[in-house]
Amino acid sequence: MKTSLDKMQAMEACLLGQASSEQRLLFEANMLLDPMLREDVHWQRQTYRIIREYGRERLRSELEQVHQTLFTASQHRKFRNKILAFFRT
Repeated sequence: MKTSLDKMQAMEACLLGQASSEQRLLFEANMLLDPMLREDVHWQRQTYRIIREYGRERLRSELEQVHQTLFTASQHRKFRNKILAFFRT
């Protein structure tokens, strides 16, 4: 269990850019020697990618909601007109 936890912490540190150059080098050497570790790293990277994409989609959705509120609600008409004036030629 301890070894598994140590590997997970080393992997996290390397993937998140928190490991020292010596730790990163040792981890990369371990990946060369351990195919299961390489697979774990692959899936952890995939997990990070999916989480980032989900976060971006949520942010886009929130920004779209703000945009809709500011540009369609009548109480924000003055603000909308000021913003649109910036883009008029």
